[in-house]
Amino acid sequence: MYLGASPSKKSVSRLRQKVGDLLERHNAAPWPEVRDQLNRILRGWSNYFGYGTRLMAYRAVDNYVYERVRYFLRRRHKVSSRGVTRFSDTVAFGDLRVLRLRDLHLRRLP
Repeated sequence: MYLGASPSKKSVSRLRQKVGDLLERHNAAPWPEVRDQLNRILRGWSNYFGYGTRLMAYRAVDNYVYERVRYFLRRRHKVSSRGVTRFSDTVAFGDLRVLRLRDLHLRRLP
């Protein structure tokens, strides 16, 4: 059954603002605490928007979260490059255990 409901652009932008505020340069908390707080934000948002066509919104959020996490860790570890090799997509969502919303959408929990 197809449900036409999906997260609005405004709600996606609010989530992006929350993620951006959490992953600011001045945040000196240890990575496990930052990661847990980030995952709580993402899981709560995805539970609220747990119906309808949400794949495109989840993809946009996942891309934004990956960019912010990579930038945050690149600054924290003083990596001179863009950090794409050291903090790749598989490292961020795998080894560093950041929640990927697309996996929740497809019901593959980490």
